[in-house]
Amino acid sequence: MTNNKVLICDDSRSIRLMTKRLLQGHGYQVVGEASNGTEATEAFKTHNPDLVLLDLVMPETDGKTALRQIVKHNPSAKVVILSSLGSESDVEECLRSGASSYIQKPFEEDILLSTLNEL
Repeated sequence: MTNNKVLICDDSRSIRLMTKRLLQGHGYQVVGEASNGTEATEAFKTHNPDLVLLDLVMPETDGKTALRQIVKHNPSAKVVILSSLGSESDVEECLRSGASSYIQKPFEEDILLSTLNEL
């Protein structure tokens, strides 16, 4: 598995913890966590993860802004949006901005894992 270093960005501590446990149980290395978009961008620059799991609705800087900043820093970044926002316009905007995939919360564990394995 080449994409095994993951950064988890979500303002919900319980979502971060649940996702971290799931990923670690499947061989992923969680190299960082962030609770808002500003932290997400900084953590991306610091940890240089293979994959980023990014919520859209976060304080300070939202996920869409963080996505654009992450992709600007590294155009080949692999960012998977995990969000309760699921309108077609949100999905399209994120994919146009450089997201690799978009998964709506609450997500099924097998869907998340299969999506990450495809990247």
